[in-house]
Amino acid sequence: MKKIICLFVLLFSLGFVKAQHNHDGLLLHRTSSSFGEVEFWLSRVDTFIVTNTTNKTIYILKQLVPRDFELRIPSLGIEPGKSASIEVIYNPDKIGKFKTKLKLYHSGSNTPFYFEFKGEIRGFDQYARLACPSFSTPNFQKPNFDMEINVIDSITRKPIQKALIELSKGEDYQQLYTNNDGQMKRKSHLGLFFIFTEAKGYHSKEVEHYFNPQRRSITITLVSKQKPIELLNEVEVVTPEITLKDEVEVLEKEEFKYVPLEEPPGYEENKDFPIGKFRENNIVFLIDVSSSMRGKDRLDLLKKSMIQLTYMLRSVDKVTIVTYSDESQIVLPATSAKNKEEIIQVIEGLKAGGSTYGGKAIRKAFKVLKEEFIADGNNQIILATDGGFNGLGKSENQLNWLVKRKAEQQMKFSTLAFGKNRRGKELIEELSISGEGDYLYIETEEQAKVDLNKMIMKQNTRK
Repeated sequence: MKKIICLFVLLFSLGFVKAQHNHDGLLLHRTSSSFGEVEFWLSRVDTFIVTNTTNKTIYILKQLVPRDFELRIPSLGIEPGKSASIEVIYNPDKIGKFKTKLKLYHSGSNTPFYFEFKGEIRGFDQYARLACPSFSTPNFQKPNFDMEINVIDSITRKPIQKALIELSKGEDYQQLYTNNDGQMKRKSHLGLFFIFTEAKGYHSKEVEHYFNPQRRSITITLVSKQKPIELLNEVEVVTPEITLKDEVEVLEKEEFKYVPLEEPPGYEENKDFPIGKFRENNIVFLIDVSSSMRGKDRLDLLKKSMIQLTYMLRSVDKVTIVTYSDESQIVLPATSAKNKEEIIQVIEGLKAGGSTYGGKAIRKAFKVLKEEFIADGNNQIILATDGGFNGLGKSENQLNWLVKRKAEQQMKFSTLAFGKNRRGKELIEELSISGEGDYLYIETEEQAKVDLNKMIMKQNTRK
């Protein structure tokens, strides 16, 4: 009886979740917006994509919305099979945690659907009211001002010329350089920026700063890599003579070689990757498919890497593919590498678009990895991204702690880097170190076809 009740509850829960995402013919691609902890709150426009899965035009019904919200809906309805966007502005006026829902109706249903907003406001920017977007003023421009970043030597306090400054804000990043006075100036809007700075002969540095007209400048000090030379008084040191009784045998480390294949091998197992010499694989590919991954030097190279790895793997190896942008989803459940055509078809179908919310996706990937855990196997997540995480900030330390704890449970974490985002590469390289995995930066097609396979061979050698 208990089993029947549990089964009923499970089926009911699954049905409820499904109803929340496909609401009487209107497919809701995302239903929640998590802002996290915000130090200086500024309202923003959030966009929810919906798709009409029926054979009739669906209209989002106009209605009164709570005073904290503004809403813009498709005025001509959503035609069958087409997608459209619902734009929402949330503008709370109280400090503290919030969790609220916006109720909406459409012409194909008598019941409402909801978009949820949650987060915590620590304080409001003094220019928040001026910067509030509004659909009633479409030509509205946020206040802009001259941003100024100064880069100086930590000892001499002299300006550092031609220092690289990488500004990251959400999905967007820009690389600039300091002038002869060690300054970088540009027009800016209000907001939190991550600033990555490096210069020849100095250690790189990363800071975050909230810019507004009153906080428009910041000075960043870089530490020289050259250590000061300390002069010591002459000291007489007596060292004992050491005699070696036995010669020490020097073992040469085997170099892994891999020749890229243009098509899957015609035999069941890879003769260059035998089971007797290499452990079984349980690999979860966690792939960033946000808009920042568009480009031949990013997603296109990533696909080549994964396809070559698929050619190499054996039937005992398992591959799972999890993608993330606005939300994370399993696009390929754990699948034997014997089914190469199925895996490659999923890889080739990957497309980029949306924002990058990687923190939750990493946690989801570890859950999948644990479910498919292989005792004495190579269990690992391979994160592939340009590093353009959105909204991490203070949670970066939590992610490092998470992957380190999972590594202690024999679940490793490796990273593949693409593109030119310097700050992003530093972050994911730190994650690979914490996760006891490997870090690869792939920038050419030859690397895409060879280096990932060599990495897997190195990790899988039986001891």
